[in-house]
Amino acid sequence: MPKILILDPCLINYGDDRGGIHHDAGEMPDVPKATASDIVRMGRALYVSKSDDPDKAARSTASEAMVKAAQDMAAAKAKPAKAKAAETKPPEA
Repeated sequence: MPKILILDPCLINYGDDRGGIHHDAGEMPDVPKATASDIVRMGRALYVSKSDDPDKAARSTASEAMVKAAQDMAAAKAKPAKAKAAETKPPEA
């Protein structure tokens, strides 16, 4: 399954019982090939890898800087969540 970089928040149908799953901008989910193609064509995402992009010129592939920025953003989001989880953890006896 190709990995895509979400540019605009959207629902992605993985073809299972979950229905559409919401993904925010900056997330990089692995999605079915046909779904990835549709979302990229709509302008809501870019491929992370040139090998997944069907365009020979890789016009629908995210730059390395965009991928790095998305990874940094995900790491920044994870830090407060980890800190909050540590705060709410009851002390061990």
